[in-house]
Amino acid sequence: MSERPLLRREGYWPSNPVVGSKGVRTRQRVLSEALRLFGERGFYGTQVDEIADAAETSRATLYQYFGSKEEIFTELLETCGAELMRLARRLGPLGPTPQGFETLRWWIGAWAWVYDRYVTMFVEAAKVEASDADVRAMVVGFIRSYCSRVGERLVASGMSGPEADTAASALTGLVHHFNYLRCEALVPLPDAEYAIDGLAVCMQLMLFPETPAAVFSNVHTVPTISRPPVVEPDAEAAAAESKLGPRASETVGRILTAAARLFAERGYNGTDIDDLAAAAGVGRATFYRYFGDKPALLHTLARESSAAAAELVERLLTVEPTSGPNDQLREWLSDFVVFSRRYIGVLRTIAQGVVADGDLLKRHRYGMAVTHQTARSLLGRVQRRYPLDVDVAAAVFVAMLDRLPEALMEIEPDVSDERITSVMQDVVQRALFNGG
Repeated sequence: MSERPLLRREGYWPSNPVVGSKGVRTRQRVLSEALRLFGERGFYGTQVDEIADAAETSRATLYQYFGSKEEIFTELLETCGAELMRLARRLGPLGPTPQGFETLRWWIGAWAWVYDRYVTMFVEAAKVEASDADVRAMVVGFIRSYCSRVGERLVASGMSGPEADTAASALTGLVHHFNYLRCEALVPLPDAEYAIDGLAVCMQLMLFPETPAAVFSNVHTVPTISRPPVVEPDAEAAAAESKLGPRASETVGRILTAAARLFAERGYNGTDIDDLAAAAGVGRATFYRYFGDKPALLHTLARESSAAAAELVERLLTVEPTSGPNDQLREWLSDFVVFSRRYIGVLRTIAQGVVADGDLLKRHRYGMAVTHQTARSLLGRVQRRYPLDVDVAAAVFVAMLDRLPEALMEIEPDVSDERITSVMQDVVQRALFNGG
């Protein structure tokens, strides 16, 4: 298990040469060219004819192997999933020892290699699943199966069953989302090798907080650099709003609450005006009195969520980064979970590019950058006896906020806010407030 992959190094898992019949080679070309085109133009922006032309075959021939563009996409997803499952099967003994850390470090590095190789599928799957229930069910099913495999390894490492299940969900969710932040350059990070090593340190401490600092003696970091303040983009032009009376305000509030819930449950594209009006208990005419269309409603919710997020992030600096009982941290995380429950559908719609709106995406990226900058200030106050880049620590914090509540909801749909808060608090205090 000492072998560690270099990110983007071709040949870590050498691709099998394409052998066999002409049909096998044609099929592989179709998959390869589809992957490239999905990366360049997106799934929805790629046509079957374009895939066939790029693969130097005809549309009719392509349909001999794949029934649709969706079938090509599904096969690529399955291939990506198979690579990750291969890693789960190779995951060796874990624990608070040098061998245990090197095993985890190898696995996280190999996951990053797979992510870099199939980054198109990771990014596009998030967009497609927001509008396609079948793809979402496939992705959630894979996540559950993968977490189960990792959980088995954690049980073999000495964790109890329930503890291992939760740890596996947190581990896979954070490793996946950290790589998303890294590959999309959503937060500042050191070079990939240093970033992945820092992630491995955090995940080791999350799983085994008693790990001695000496275990990390061969981890190296680059000198920490100062970061300039995040520059706020031009303010989004808000629609002119007349002052509403109490009854109108209550009606608008019901519409916004219903929209936030439906966007989370069905996705933005899966929710129409009739759904929104019915859920809010109003007629279509009433909806249109306050919102010109669904995009206008989304913009209102985005402004509302940005204001709530800004207040939360500002409060984060009042938290003391102590590894012991921490009521300040728990109160902050509890409030964040309430925020996440309300706006998760709105944030997912914007972040995954479900709506092609540059202003919304720019404001969302700005919010993530400010959260990272604030977390960097908070985590820079932790006195550690082991190497950990503060940008990496802050990125783990952002990944936790951005992904962990939803990851826990996917595995356990009826999970309570209190339980989500407890899991997040354990992650922060073990992985990020732990001074070693």
